[in-house]
Amino acid sequence: YFDFTDKYLVISSQCTAVGRIGLSFFLGCVVSMSYILSRATTNHQYIFDIVQTMWRRIRKSDRFPVNEDPLDKMYRDVMLTRLKVDIFVGVILLICVTVINITTVFCQTQILGYVIFGITSIIGIFNHYIIPHVRKENPYLCFTEPCLKSNEYDKFEVTVAPKVSVIEKILQVTLFVEKNLLYPFTFLLGINYVAVYYNAKFGNFGAALVVAVVGMKIFRSAYSEVSRQHVVLILSLLFFNVDYRHLSEGLPLDYFITAILFNKIYDLYLKIYFIFIYIMPGSWSHPFHIIIQPLLIPHCPLIFFETLIGAIVSAPMNPLVASSMFFLSYARPIKFWEKNYNTKRQDTTNTRLEQTLEGNLRNPNPDHLDSLFYEQLTWSLQRDLCGDIILGRWGRVTSGDIFVLTNDQLNALVHIIEIGNGFVTFQLRGLEFRGTYCHQREREAITEPLADNDDACHLPYILPCKKLCMARWMAWEVISSSYTLHGYSISENQAHLVFNAFVYKKAFITYYVRCIIYYLIKSPRLNTLLSNNTLEQTLHFLNEDDSCDVDPLFAEMFNIDWDPDMQGIGRDSFLQCYYDLIQVCCSKHISPDVDTGRDSFLVTLCFAFSLLGRRMFFTHSNTGSGRREDNFMHGLYRMFLGDARPSSERDEWIIMDVDSIHDIIIPASRIALKVHQDNFTLSEQYESPDGMYEAMNDAEQNHVITHENDRAWRDAVVLNRPSLLALRYQRTEDTYIHPYKIIRLTSKFIKFRLVKVNRECVRGLWSSQQHELIFLRNSDNERGSIQNHSATLRNMINSSMDLPIGYPIYVSPLQTSFLNRHTPFNDTRIGQLQNPLQYAKILNAFKTWCSSCLERYKNARNQPRSKTDTGVAVSSTDPLSPPVDALTGDLGYIDPFGDSDSDDDFWKPIWIGKQVVLTNVEEVFETFNEGWLQWPDKSWLRKSLKTSWKYWYPVEGVTSGEVIHEWRPFHITATSRSHIDKVILLVRVDECNNYLLIKEQGVQAIS
Repeated sequence: YFDFTDKYLVISSQCTAVGRIGLSFFLGCVVSMSYILSRATTNHQYIFDIVQTMWRRIRKSDRFPVNEDPLDKMYRDVMLTRLKVDIFVGVILLICVTVINITTVFCQTQILGYVIFGITSIIGIFNHYIIPHVRKENPYLCFTEPCLKSNEYDKFEVTVAPKVSVIEKILQVTLFVEKNLLYPFTFLLGINYVAVYYNAKFGNFGAALVVAVVGMKIFRSAYSEVSRQHVVLILSLLFFNVDYRHLSEGLPLDYFITAILFNKIYDLYLKIYFIFIYIMPGSWSHPFHIIIQPLLIPHCPLIFFETLIGAIVSAPMNPLVASSMFFLSYARPIKFWEKNYNTKRQDTTNTRLEQTLEGNLRNPNPDHLDSLFYEQLTWSLQRDLCGDIILGRWGRVTSGDIFVLTNDQLNALVHIIEIGNGFVTFQLRGLEFRGTYCHQREREAITEPLADNDDACHLPYILPCKKLCMARWMAWEVISSSYTLHGYSISENQAHLVFNAFVYKKAFITYYVRCIIYYLIKSPRLNTLLSNNTLEQTLHFLNEDDSCDVDPLFAEMFNIDWDPDMQGIGRDSFLQCYYDLIQVCCSKHISPDVDTGRDSFLVTLCFAFSLLGRRMFFTHSNTGSGRREDNFMHGLYRMFLGDARPSSERDEWIIMDVDSIHDIIIPASRIALKVHQDNFTLSEQYESPDGMYEAMNDAEQNHVITHENDRAWRDAVVLNRPSLLALRYQRTEDTYIHPYKIIRLTSKFIKFRLVKVNRECVRGLWSSQQHELIFLRNSDNERGSIQNHSATLRNMINSSMDLPIGYPIYVSPLQTSFLNRHTPFNDTRIGQLQNPLQYAKILNAFKTWCSSCLERYKNARNQPRSKTDTGVAVSSTDPLSPPVDALTGDLGYIDPFGDSDSDDDFWKPIWIGKQVVLTNVEEVFETFNEGWLQWPDKSWLRKSLKTSWKYWYPVEGVTSGEVIHEWRPFHITATSRSHIDKVILLVRVDECNNYLLIKEQGVQAIS
């Protein structure tokens, strides 16, 4: 019998029951399905896309999406690879769990359960409590620095990607063992211990339902979110086996109930912790808060009761207009907001030309331009977040947690939506670059280290008492001060500082003309221009040495080739300044057959394009309104945007080739800005024509220079180009601030300060702002509920809310980070075991092997062969095929991969008509499948069956007969082809009329 009073007592009758195999297979299915579900996200849109793509391929349809987003394609490829691998691993788990469970290894002794429970609990405490705390910025909120520092902790600037440290490698191994071995073994032990009890209590169907529901829950939780499971396991064992043993219903149900209760109690703890921090006097930011504070005392029991209800239904506690009075809000999911974001950036591909050229001047929006940096940060997190969480760089992370990433320029809020087995779904909210005063005060509170103090009366490496209390009286905690991500370092300089003198403007125009010459000579359109006779006749007025352009737009203060005698820009003065550069560029890009002399048409083209470019530039400069330096910057900005329109009748010749403006003039104005910037540090290099050419070539090849609304700018950021430069117009209310700025981006590894925020604090403040603005109609921009509060980061949290309540400059759609995209993690041995691409390689290798075998089989049938004198085939010419001796050794075997001079001789029967004697009875086919061989005569098949022998049985050395037919491997005739790599003989026994089917190794020819 089974003792129902002790659910963990195992008897031998349970392990030898008839239904043991059924239970093992059922548990294998539960574990396999739990693993597959833990690997799948709740966003099934990509699964639908995969199905649609496969359906198109089946139908061979050509209607595929045009201009598909590369991020969506990456998601679909990753999901397809993961789906294939998950099915493969699921089948392996099904087989392994079924086989192991059938062996009754879980039913031998109760001590095995205690050992596995203890090991699982100890490793869980090590992985999810000790390691995360000692790696924090202030371990246990007591120490001044981390006990286990990262490699980037003491570096001022990180130049290489963060590497996996020793402690992270240890954590990889322990997490892999804990998630894939210990917890499955623990739950399988628990289910096996109570299988008979559940069957007796709930019946067959009820027991199967309980095990399916509870098993799917606990196995999937262990695979997906392992950081809390050790606490649930310890509490369930202690509570139901020590304190309330009579309430125990076995480990599966105990664990299932404890997990639900633990999550609710933990939410209750976070809510109460947030309330205690928020009601302290430091949160007062309005006279109303001071008045309502005493009214809180009689309402404390009500607030506690509301908090308890809120923990049960997952509803945030709403501080009334940010005061100390709390009310219960309605229940919300982890995502919190109902809106699905699908951010689409405006650029030159989806806006009108007029809006691109004029809209940036009328309504400049720097937040729209700055949002690209948060978009790039989202892509970096999408690549590294899952691997960094598993490596412990984010501390202990669970679904719903909220973090703040901050440095000198970027301030982002990261919301963890879902954590699964090998993936993390998150959402990023970027705050404005130029935050308010409250925003800056809260950021200073985050960046201020707790170790900086003047109090010398404390132990070394230990925080003083004041700092200890401050650290605990915060709704946030610094996890790391050196978290590293790949991004862009943003340098923003005032443009007027490099153009405030005439000499700087003159230098820019000089570089501008040089860049025009550079792009003209290297342009693929140059040969077309040189062969255009009509164009050459039109520009004949520029061929003479004394030709000069006296346009009043040109001035001596801006042009080094100004001719004071002619009061304009002459051809002779132009050649004196730029002819050496023309010769250098021609030597790099033009064949020697082209005339490059001073009187050539090529030089005339260079002179004409230089006049065209300068005339366009100064036309825009003279149409600007404002200060003189702003007019010059206005012309530069219009050219930088691509607004190059000829406005003089002298430039009508360009109509013959209008595309040259966008291929030569516009890039030249952008490259000139980069060269002008570098001139302040590399002025000596630009003195020689060769140095000038190298500078322009380097700027074109290694730098992306365009305006920020250009699609090329976004693509460059997506592709992580090393250097980018742009000119921005930013109009402000202050007339003393110059609106033009030069933006320079440098790709590098950036250090962030990673802060974990009490998620109930964020949910409560979001709910409070939504209630105050929408329901109470308080639209005061300086209301007390958004003032800075360092203990809760109230201003940063409220500003990250959705519009129109908050004002984030970027809110990402839900992004999913996959583990197999984290390169440092996958380079380790454990990472390679968990990388789906490794399993995909195994599957592809298996498919390749099968295809090669089939191909070799087809080639062997069509390959000519030869025989030796003894009738044995020679070795194969295929280097991959084994030698003949490895496959044969007996007379009469013919290698199917051999060569032959005559197919007729090769396929000629060898054994038919010979007398043979039985030498090995084990080679006789007593039973066989009728479909294995093709029989020339169906009567032979019936006589070869053992049932037709009746009382006769073959005897070694006695039974003999004549071979009437033979089957050989790879024979060209189906009725003579063997299904194995051995020759099979059909012998008609002499002593009776029976037939014997036997391998050739079991007989010997009689001479």
